[in-house]
Amino acid sequence: MEFAGRINVTFFHASDGWLDRWKKQYNISFKTVSGEANACTSEMVALLEETMLPTILSKHKLNQIYNADKFGLFYRLQPNESLHFKNEKCVGGRHSKLRLTGFASANALGKKFPMFAIGKAKSPRCFKNVKHLPYRYRCQKKIWMDGTLLEEWVREIHWQFTKEELKIVLLVDNCPAHSNDSR
Repeated sequence: MEFAGRINVTFFHASDGWLDRWKKQYNISFKTVSGEANACTSEMVALLEETMLPTILSKHKLNQIYNADKFGLFYRLQPNESLHFKNEKCVGGRHSKLRLTGFASANALGKKFPMFAIGKAKSPRCFKNVKHLPYRYRCQKKIWMDGTLLEEWVREIHWQFTKEELKIVLLVDNCPAHSNDSR
């Protein structure tokens, strides 16, 4: 509710019961985010939330505010927990490190751009008879979203906004691929 108020959405009303049922329906739980320790201080976050972000976002409509983020998809990773009989050992093997990097983006109203996937193989065998993918695929030696791939993605989506004469805000994390030139 607080976030809805910050972005001037007045038609959304949710009770604690509604939120609890929604989280249960979509299997969502509240967990502590970790993985980028010390990426920024709480003072930096407070400054951004209280002054900079509202100033920037207040100048744009919801259909102009986009968020983009990358994620790792470990497609052969086995679960680290399993149901088993009490008298039997539950022994696992080595963890697979085979992965793809995905990059997804949507605006505040839910309009999505086609996903961008990054893999190691230039022409994966699984694409052999595929004529059209529902996402963009590129190869990169380390399977990372680097500055070149990010710039390619931005150029691919840029034409949509220029033909509509629409300026957008694109929120991305502090990944090194997101250089000052692309901000």
